[in-house]
Amino acid sequence: MKTSILVAAVLFSQLHFSQVSLDKNKLVKDGVSYKLSDYKSVLVNPEAQQYFKKSRTNNTVGSIFGGVGGAFMGFGIARALSGGETKVMINNSVQTVKQDKGGAWALVGIGAGIVGIGIPFAVAAHKNAKKAIAIENGETTAFKPYFRLETAGNGFAFSYNF
Repeated sequence: MKTSILVAAVLFSQLHFSQVSLDKNKLVKDGVSYKLSDYKSVLVNPEAQQYFKKSRTNNTVGSIFGGVGGAFMGFGIARALSGGETKVMINNSVQTVKQDKGGAWALVGIGAGIVGIGIPFAVAAHKNAKKAIAIENGETTAFKPYFRLETAGNGFAFSYNF
């Protein structure tokens, strides 16, 4: 009798306190993989759902900036590496005109800047997803800022880290 009660209690606790983990682009709960869009059925804690929703929003924004910036960089590099001379007929004579590559490299720089804007969104998405899973699994996620005294070049620096 005691053994059956113990087994029932262990099974109940396993079902009730199941762990959620993130495996690449899937949520895993009880060995079953779910799409990230099914987070509402996997995560039962409302606070965890809010953090995961925020994570998905940040991921979307970061992906958009990354894709647009990558397209700008790719187009700029393609223009910069393309043939640099064009033959033009002017007054019945063939002349060679060299193309200016400055605009192409400016496009690469703009694309790199746009990708740079998207990186903080991607980092925030990862951070919020980890926080949502930690909240769902019952781990502590307290805000723990701290001060630090560092040496910086010729002197000391006092930094506030959070």
